[in-house]
Amino acid sequence: MQTIKNSLIMALAGTVLTACGGSGDSSDTLQPEPPESTLPTTLSVNVSDAPVDDALAVVVEFDSVELVGTGNPIVIDVRDEQDNPKQVDLLQFQGADFDSLLEDVEVPAGTYEQFRLNVTENSYIELEQGTFALRVPSGQLKLDGFTLAEEQQATFTVEFDLRKALVDPPGRAEVQLKPRGVRLVQNDLTGAIEGSVAQSLVLAEVCLDKTDVNKGNAVYIYQGHTHELSNLGDDTDEAADESEVSPYTIGEVDFDDEQGYRFEVAYLPAGEYTVGFTCLALNDVPESDEGAEQGFEIQAKLEVVLSAEQTVTVDFE
Repeated sequence: MQTIKNSLIMALAGTVLTACGGSGDSSDTLQPEPPESTLPTTLSVNVSDAPVDDALAVVVEFDSVELVGTGNPIVIDVRDEQDNPKQVDLLQFQGADFDSLLEDVEVPAGTYEQFRLNVTENSYIELEQGTFALRVPSGQLKLDGFTLAEEQQATFTVEFDLRKALVDPPGRAEVQLKPRGVRLVQNDLTGAIEGSVAQSLVLAEVCLDKTDVNKGNAVYIYQGHTHELSNLGDDTDEAADESEVSPYTIGEVDFDDEQGYRFEVAYLPAGEYTVGFTCLALNDVPESDEGAEQGFEIQAKLEVVLSAEQTVTVDFE
């Protein structure tokens, strides 16, 4: 009887240990499968600006954006809860500052050939001479596209280089905003260049014909190194000759009572750049070529190497 009792106790103990995973490998089959990832692909889009002389406000009104891929365009409404379009005064968001247009919107992963901004007719520009309509040809700014991977949380910035984008058509009481000065960049692939300019460059002899020494000061950003100073050209659709280099973008040099003359150009793709300073940017007319004879030249240059998510500081002395 004692032997039978011991056998029963041992059998029961083994059953309990097995059920609790205390012996053997049967516990593996009881563990749940890890859940599959369900992170969505999201898109955020910000708006920033490289400013222009004489403008007091540059207000662009958006009602939607479009992602153009292989199928029908994906239209994303950017109006608020009261059905008001999104208005952005670009002059309030300069350098690395930005306003949000889209925030973590879920979209299908894939390749989109174009990103389009739909701009309303309520856009306007305020100048010292008055307020004028700001027109976008066809009502759309058509920018380069991008590829979104599965589960990617991507953030892009629409950078408005107003010195390049704003055009004043002769004989028309309006200003046109063209896509030639607007670019779409992926934030985590870009960096910024900031710095200062010595007062001696701003007050150089070539600058003294200006009525206001604090206007028309700008840095021209050229891609690449080893450019001759004389080959650094103005902002034009077509260079004067094969040796002239056109700027990738342009940034204003602002005067501050405490810090002097400073600039910041953000959202630049990583790479090599030549930064040129001029006090004669007022003489650079969009869509036409100006050189020394027309009162434009780059006075000094510096070379930088920019990495993604980095800010490089340079000083013109």
